[in-house]
Amino acid sequence: MPEVFICPHCAALYKVVRAEADPPDECDLTCPVCDGPLSASEGPFILKYFLVERPRGRNPYVAAHASLRA
Repeated sequence: MPEVFICPHCAALYKVVRAEADPPDECDLTCPVCDGPLSASEGPFILKYFLVERPRGRNPYVAAHASLRA
């Protein structure tokens, strides 16, 4: 069953599904809203994130990193 996850950087709302698998190779996941880091695995599980809702209003983390994405 999916779990609720809120990005600690921008407050985007995700559903997260865990799947038991071999640990992934070096894998960097980032939030598509703010480019903040997301965990790729937790113990014996890999994590798959599904964006459910973007944050509302202006977020200081997103504003500070907007120039880096341009």
